Amino acid sequence: MKNYKIIFLPETLEDMATAIKWYEKQQKGLGNRLVSDVRLSILTIKQNPFIGSVKYKEIRTISCAKFPYSIHYSIDELKRVIIITSIFHLYRKPFWE
Repeated sequence: MKNYKIIFLPETLEDMATAIKWYEKQQKGLGNRLVSDVRLSILTIKQNPFIGSVKYKEIRTISCAKFPYSIHYSIDELKRVIIITSIFHLYRKPFWE
């Protein structure tokens, strides 16, 4: 299967940058470990886009191996593109609660 191109929504990258900074404040190097864990999950998605469970409408999710994050994404099969819509912390309450 030919790999798909990965596209991130801008707010997804902003959220990830915030998470990296937070983890780095907790312990030096922890932000880099988060990045490595997320990259490994994204590589898995890129190699097999349909591995993630469909959670709602056309959004699929896959959990990271070590950190409590879930990657939410959609697939455009015609363009062979995977759109990462969010990288979501599994235990944080949404801002509206």
